[in-house]
Amino acid sequence: MDKAKILIVGSSKIPALELIFQNIFSKLGYNTHIFGAKDVFLRFYEYSFFNKISFRLGISNIYSRIQKDLLTTCRLSTPDWLFVFKGMEIFPSTLKEIKSFGVKLINFNPDHPFVFSGRGSGNSNVTESIRLFDLYFSYADDAVDSLKAFGVRSEKIPFGFDAFGFDYQPLKRVDEISRVCFLGNADKYRVQILNDLSKRGLPIDVYGENWSDFRLHADIHHFGPKYGNDFWFTLQSYAVQLNLLRPHNLNSHNMRSFDIPGSGGIMLAPMTRDHSLFFTNGKEVFLFHSIENAFSIAKYILSLSFEERSIIRNAARICSIEKHQYEARIKKIIQYLED
Repeated sequence: MDKAKILIVGSSKIPALELIFQNIFSKLGYNTHIFGAKDVFLRFYEYSFFNKISFRLGISNIYSRIQKDLLTTCRLSTPDWLFVFKGMEIFPSTLKEIKSFGVKLINFNPDHPFVFSGRGSGNSNVTESIRLFDLYFSYADDAVDSLKAFGVRSEKIPFGFDAFGFDYQPLKRVDEISRVCFLGNADKYRVQILNDLSKRGLPIDVYGENWSDFRLHADIHHFGPKYGNDFWFTLQSYAVQLNLLRPHNLNSHNMRSFDIPGSGGIMLAPMTRDHSLFFTNGKEVFLFHSIENAFSIAKYILSLSFEERSIIRNAARICSIEKHQYEARIKKIIQYLED
């Protein structure tokens, strides 16, 4: 029996999660391609200030162009499964037409389908298309429960670990940075937490976009975003790697929940049901229940010797490789799709 042809709708740019899915689907023998709807939109949106204004005013035709190109691609490539990542750029009417071709519609939403925490986390295309999907995957229990109540078949698929381009080597003493790190873009919620921790005496480095737009405590040093091998090495090299969940996933986990331990980093993250389920607290990761508790744990980790931290790094890496690789997640997805 021939395996299904899969057309992934999302982004084809590093470090997009779609690339990991395409790589593993292809490795498992599936004919898989990416339609870069998000890439087309961002090229238009970021090209000029005029383009941004025209889109926000609703007078640009960029979404219409994307619909036309996607329909043409589907007619030519005749996929069996259309695998949509979130779907902000795709109209419900386009999905209906593709479904009429006999194509199964699948969604993997790396954000919450009902709770939007920012301009890029969702829009009306996402919410109005939910009922059209044959299967909807989410990383969060509450999202899965809400989708099922909405009459949509939904299953939980946690995020996982797959380090594209990361030539893993155990961290050397000379490369370790004895500070706390947060890798992600700035927002008011994150700045408040980081300033609070820094005021208590934690030395913190942050990497990402927009940090210069906020007033940071004097002992918070900010740098630009990291990509590729630099991204993974930054996660690995700090004595403490802080993970902060956004308001829409305070009870679950995020991508960094696996990026950090998978890279051999030492993660300090909120104590949630998912984090407690995925890792052993105090052995593979460290979990906090308050700002005061996070400060105390970070100080404790910083006080350990390099050898003691190396034991934690190794345990985190082993757990990630053995239990949380994306290939296992995608094999589970395939079981649902072929059911």
